[in-house]
Amino acid sequence: METFGDDKIRLAVGRVARLQINRPEKKNAVSGAMWRALLEACEQIPRRSEIRVVILCGAGEHFCSGADIAEFADAYRADDTAEQYNSAYRAVETAIRQLDVPVIAEIHGACFGGGLGLALSADLRFADRTAKMAVTASKLGIAYSAEDCARVIEKIGAVRAKDMLFSARTIEAQEAFAWGLIDRVAAPSELASTVISYAEELAARSRASLRAMKLIINSLVEPETALCQRLRPAYSELFRGTDLVEGTRAFLEKREAVFK
Repeated sequence: METFGDDKIRLAVGRVARLQINRPEKKNAVSGAMWRALLEACEQIPRRSEIRVVILCGAGEHFCSGADIAEFADAYRADDTAEQYNSAYRAVETAIRQLDVPVIAEIHGACFGGGLGLALSADLRFADRTAKMAVTASKLGIAYSAEDCARVIEKIGAVRAKDMLFSARTIEAQEAFAWGLIDRVAAPSELASTVISYAEELAARSRASLRAMKLIINSLVEPETALCQRLRPAYSELFRGTDLVEGTRAFLEKREAVFK
């Protein structure tokens, strides 16, 4: 077992590796330091030739509740700190997508915001019936990035993406499966065995074939970089707005935000 970021990120290396977010007391909310640790762990995977498949998972009862909102006031205090924080998050998503082995997200409990972004960066998403998905950006006064929006649209289409992102409502496992956000649903007692069984099946396939097909498929559906860059200001400017201040305060105070 390799650990990163004060044991908040764990990598169990083997033919089927497990990349785990380990902050169960916070529903695996990811801090700035943890984004950097996740990237460090992802960078280790290509260096371990025995790894054929990666299972991305969370410790405890939840997959990942997203970015640690308690850090937002500090992370978004200035343009440069905001860009550093958002760039670290985007770098992790890119690293997961660019791994040359299959990545399966094993999802239970909360899979919110940045956590959903991580799950959508994996190649496949297996979940149990406790899984819940949501993007709560509209409650915080911010937006989902162009890249993340593109991946939501890829899975569920533009109309359902608008429903999910505009409303910030929670999508339960069965609805997420029907929409295409989740690829397989299992009973809570069967999720781990279902994932490992499928991962072992993939590990037995030609590594060269899987590498080539992952590259081809991802390249064909990857959002256009130039377009995402042109859309970046629409996303970035919200981190300088007053709505984020109110949205963050409301979240921490456990009340509904009141936007002007």
